[in-house]
Amino acid sequence: MLGSAERRRRHQPWADDVRARLRTVDLLPLRALIPPSGYVPDFLTPPPDGTGPRKIAEELGMVRATPSEHFVAEVSWMAADPGTPVTWRQEAAPLHRHMLAQPAQAIALITDLLQTYWDLALEPHWRRLHGGLQSDIRSRMQVIEGSGAAPVFSSLNPRIAWRDQELTVRSAYDYQEELGGRGIVLVPSVFCGPEVLTMTPPQQSMIVYPRTGVEEMWHRHTSDRPGPLAALLGGVRSAVLEALLVPASTGDLAEAVNVTPGAISQHVAVLRQCDLVTSRRHGRRVIHSLTETGETLVRGAVAPGAGRHSA
Repeated sequence: MLGSAERRRRHQPWADDVRARLRTVDLLPLRALIPPSGYVPDFLTPPPDGTGPRKIAEELGMVRATPSEHFVAEVSWMAADPGTPVTWRQEAAPLHRHMLAQPAQAIALITDLLQTYWDLALEPHWRRLHGGLQSDIRSRMQVIEGSGAAPVFSSLNPRIAWRDQELTVRSAYDYQEELGGRGIVLVPSVFCGPEVLTMTPPQQSMIVYPRTGVEEMWHRHTSDRPGPLAALLGGVRSAVLEALLVPASTGDLAEAVNVTPGAISQHVAVLRQCDLVTSRRHGRRVIHSLTETGETLVRGAVAPGAGRHSA
């Protein structure tokens, strides 16, 4: 996405910040594994395993542990994939040859670059990104609980269709697989749009689909004008509610909102009395999360068009 001016527009505030941070970082080896279109090596994206969220260190550990033979097979496949642009393959060919000749060193270098990219480009924005993704997952789980999985599949993206017990993804590749009860992982993504990405066996079957409302997400965090939630509740309390799209401790909230833990406790107490927040003790920490009313309020306030009216 960073390499395409057209796709960057949807994320311009983030892209401007990140491009400045990455100006002195040589990302060419990493870019050589991520073509503008076509196959991206699977080892870069370990699929969720159903045990809960993994820390970035665990994800990078899985990348670093990639067997050399898997690395060679996947990079070779990418380098020969007709779905990648010819000019890109030609430009990346010297790097590909070097990586294939020394796969262990290449895996170590790529993992280190991913760590650097995380530190500079994603970690500073992660609470905001993660909150939006968690909100997407929760809303789709509510649909599944009420109406089953079919409406969720049908609403993921126009490129995805569910009909007669068959899930179809419109793609440049021709592939068909009987899941046989193995299941499929659905992964919302802030940055993959407008494409829908897939992973197929022998890997865990996975569909990565674009999260909606990305432009509005960046806009509401860069606008100088207070949003409707801040106008209603005040800046700190609205920031607390938005931060709680991902459950957090008092200390986490204090760091995210940039106020003292004592002030957070006072604001959370008021929000709890209004049935917008619930709190529970987990070991020595108290974890706060939005109630259904609180989440409805936050998502309604930050939805596209919120706060705008006609005369």
